[in-house]
Amino acid sequence: MKQGHQNRKQDISIRFMPFDVSVEVPAGTNLLEAIREAGLPLKASCGGEGNCGECLVQVVKGSAGESYGTKPSAILSGELAGKGYVLACVTTVTGDITVDLPHFEELYIKSVAAFTLPDDEATGLSGSLEIGPIVSRVEIQVPAATLEDNYSDLARLEIGIRKAAGAEQVTCGRAVLKHLAAAIRQDDGRISATLFGTGPARTIIDLRPAGSAKPIYGIACDIGTTTIALSLVNLETGEVLNTAMGLNRQLKCGEDIISRINYASRPGGLDELRKLVVGTINTLIGKSIDGQGVSGGCISGQDIVYASVSGNTTMTHLLLGVDPRYIREEPYVPTFNRLSFLEAAGLGLALNPEARVYCAPAVGSYVGGDITAGLLATPMLRDTDKISMFIDAGTNGELVAGNKDWLMTCACSAGPAFEGGGVRCGMPATAGAIERFAITGDGDVEYKVIDSARPRGVCGSGLVDLLAELLVGGYVDRQGKIRKEAAGERLIEEDGSTGFLIERAEETYWGHDLVITERDITNLIRTKGAVFSACSLLLKQVGLTFDEVDAFYIAGGFGHHLDIENAIRIGLLPDMERERFHYLGNTSLLGSYLILISDDNRKLVEDVSRKMTYVELNTEPSYMNEYTGALFLPHTDLDLFPTIKKLLNRGQTPISR
Repeated sequence: MKQGHQNRKQDISIRFMPFDVSVEVPAGTNLLEAIREAGLPLKASCGGEGNCGECLVQVVKGSAGESYGTKPSAILSGELAGKGYVLACVTTVTGDITVDLPHFEELYIKSVAAFTLPDDEATGLSGSLEIGPIVSRVEIQVPAATLEDNYSDLARLEIGIRKAAGAEQVTCGRAVLKHLAAAIRQDDGRISATLFGTGPARTIIDLRPAGSAKPIYGIACDIGTTTIALSLVNLETGEVLNTAMGLNRQLKCGEDIISRINYASRPGGLDELRKLVVGTINTLIGKSIDGQGVSGGCISGQDIVYASVSGNTTMTHLLLGVDPRYIREEPYVPTFNRLSFLEAAGLGLALNPEARVYCAPAVGSYVGGDITAGLLATPMLRDTDKISMFIDAGTNGELVAGNKDWLMTCACSAGPAFEGGGVRCGMPATAGAIERFAITGDGDVEYKVIDSARPRGVCGSGLVDLLAELLVGGYVDRQGKIRKEAAGERLIEEDGSTGFLIERAEETYWGHDLVITERDITNLIRTKGAVFSACSLLLKQVGLTFDEVDAFYIAGGFGHHLDIENAIRIGLLPDMERERFHYLGNTSLLGSYLILISDDNRKLVEDVSRKMTYVELNTEPSYMNEYTGALFLPHTDLDLFPTIKKLLNRGQTPISR
């Protein structure tokens, strides 16, 4: 052994689930440091003192037996410790182990659960379902070279493709050239060529012997601030083979867009953010192709030749490694809104290196390709006689109003509250999350938990229900302050904070009281206020009111599970006829899919993005007045919510602020 290695600690392997990411670190490494080295999102706001509980993880011991050590902490109950839970910040790893990050459970779901095509009679699509992608495949016979006919392999191939595809110009990249000679000789010159383009110019992006050719595959990808969803698609049939969805690993760098932009300004921050989002996408690509067998073998990343990506403006900048700082600096101008096609190899995506990547166009700094693509999943681009509103109320709330003839759009900083962030009891909509609430006349709290497990927290739809029940039941006033006398035994007062007890410690998964505090309620009111005031202002810009809106389309996973009545009760949505509201699910992913299967859809999105009028709320003087008015339950002006006014006037909740 060399002298320099005598005191070196043995490297050990740690596998992190459900992200399925592994790192090798020296024995004795702090577990939280290892998690951060793996680029995974995990908080520890106590600074590693073991008293905040945010870095709670579950350890699966390796075959060698006990392979970790953890310091005692009052925050960790004996019951949880018995199940293998530890606090990462006070845990030292000494052997190979597998670690589960329970607060960041990735979802792996079938395509039918990711998005469904709307019933044409109920809502319909603006996008076409006809298969016509910008990539295609031709099979040709390349004649063998002779001493007399000694054209190069590429020249003979180009002649055949020009005839078969009706193209005037054919080009190819280095990755194709590297194996061109072998490919045309493997099957007596019978070649299957995958081409990019629909006009007179075509680019060869994949080349294989005809006998080993597989169908053409593409991916549709929605890059959200919180979650990323990806579908694997057979481009010859339009069939969605699989869909994988998981948390955006950039969460470790901040929960919202502004915090990501700030993080990107740190030394090395931009490159780290780019690697995190690319790593998440590549993991999801791997999951989507896992087990997908086809004639001639299983699908690999090499078989995927086209990607359609949609995301907000900041997420697209970070995917490309472009500094997003000017998005948040006046006059709020991004580096780009629209781009030509990009090559997968340059982005680091685990696809065919010659695969082309299309990013749906943005309209402004805070209205991105997730909205322009999402409009394809609504009837708004084909209706001329109806006024519609479209809202994607995620971490960044984007809105569109109009019809085929005109469209206006804006975005509000909704924050992560309804996605489980910034709320003490909040969590994503995964196993153990309370998704439905009701408070009985006797004051009993009833709830429904995802997967019928012990409650771990409350997801967005559950928070809306809870806040509505607290208001209507008289447990909070219209400012969101808890009425102590009404709360009774459920009143919690500790560390200068007042809260309402949802469930006692012995009935929860983590062994701690599940509580919503006044601070949490304030965050929820701010979030709903931002969304409602943006809707109201957008309509006022064109002299309209909510009464003149024929349809209100709600996108996103949060919207899909939202109880409309409760959303109106707290002032998140306008008080209008309930039948005007329509759930559309993940329109960004569906829109990205529509772009993937039809180049006509891509052209439509390009055209729409140029026509949309963008309203920048950051510079709109009247927005703050709208926002301030919405910081009550449901609003300072109860006449805007006539049905809720009647409900509150029954004596259950005081009308006074």
